[in-house]
Amino acid sequence: MKPNMMLLVGAMALMIPPLSSQGMAQAAMPAAAIAFTTEQPATEWLAHVFIGADVLNAAGATVGDVRDLLFDRTGRINMVVLGVGGFLGVGEKHVAVPFSALTYTVSKDGVRIISIALSKDELMKAPAFKAVEKTRMDAVRDKASDIGHKTVEKAVELKDQAAKKIEDMKTAPVKQ
Repeated sequence: MKPNMMLLVGAMALMIPPLSSQGMAQAAMPAAAIAFTTEQPATEWLAHVFIGADVLNAAGATVGDVRDLLFDRTGRINMVVLGVGGFLGVGEKHVAVPFSALTYTVSKDGVRIISIALSKDELMKAPAFKAVEKTRMDAVRDKASDIGHKTVEKAVELKDQAAKKIEDMKTAPVKQ
């Protein structure tokens, strides 16, 4: 009786649709149905060229740079994460703005220009963006930062201990 019950439960489990996002994924398309592109269209940008690009204000001054993109499941870019302030990424604040808030032009020299109608001060006053997904590089960077902070704290502690010992040695009576 038990083996039949197990078989019935197993068959019923196979009939229940998966609850994971994998169950919601589109059915795979056969390669013959996919239109492959052989060359980048002049009107489109590669993500790795777009990310890291400077963002200028109306006066042509750099106000930040593109740090990341937020896109939905259809592939549509909704938000652009800008890095503002700081120096070489240190002390930098991330701000997410709508993709539509940026304008994209090409200079006479063929250089692509990304601009936004906000000043650096306005971007610095904007609420900070916090990503919930982390890449392996983000995790390594966070770990290195934590180790760096702990190292500095320990170095300060050891310096204070050494200074105290030196002071104690100066004030201690000399043994004969």
